[in-house]
Amino acid sequence: MGEAHDANTRLQVTRWPPILMYHAIARRIDDPNKICVSAETFENQMLYLKRRNMRGVSMNELMRALRQGSAQGLVGLTFDDGYENFLSAAQPVLEEFGFTATVFVSGGMLGGSNSWDRAPKMRILDAHGIREVAARGAEIGAHGTYHVRLSTLDPVRLREEVETGRQILGEVLERRVEGFCYPYGDLNSQVAQAVREAGYSYACAHKSELLHSAYAIPRLYIGESDRGLRFELKLRWARLHAGLADLRMRRS
Repeated sequence: MGEAHDANTRLQVTRWPPILMYHAIARRIDDPNKICVSAETFENQMLYLKRRNMRGVSMNELMRALRQGSAQGLVGLTFDDGYENFLSAAQPVLEEFGFTATVFVSGGMLGGSNSWDRAPKMRILDAHGIREVAARGAEIGAHGTYHVRLSTLDPVRLREEVETGRQILGEVLERRVEGFCYPYGDLNSQVAQAVREAGYSYACAHKSELLHSAYAIPRLYIGESDRGLRFELKLRWARLHAGLADLRMRRS
């Protein structure tokens, strides 16, 4: 835990690169939560990064670069929920461009579906799938155990939800899982502290009211409509927001 605490301290005065939040790479008509990005749009977004000498990387690679002061030009790529279509639709594009990514999976849902969503229902990677994803260069992170809102849980349930999913993934991968992602982006100071105490090296949120830190890393939602100029403006906004957050932390 000491190492994780030291990482958190060092990163509090670092300007964060853009970190993109994806879910499913699939073309769907029935998508009320707008979690799907078509394979064509995703490839164009990655091509945009490549042509501007930016490189998409996993969170563990990004965190390592931040600590070393070598994160210039890097963009974090994250995928929540661990859908099977990451392997079939996103991974080939990442390999084509020499990018990596982090896939956050709820350990208790392997091989199931996103039962927490209204629609569309999609399959989640099973144990074989996450082993293949990891073997092909992606980082696997924990997304809780059963994809529940952590701020609603009592302390015992919270600890179980944070730790059990990680244990399952670690046993499947035969390696330590370092990263966490809050389901629904739902966190408060108690939830963030529970994740930190569990020994994770970092945790990703969506929009966080907590100060930027290794356990409240905000990300930029990316959807099907983020094409061309809209995608470019989102990246610019992310850089500006990171600079303002860095300034606030230096003053606090």
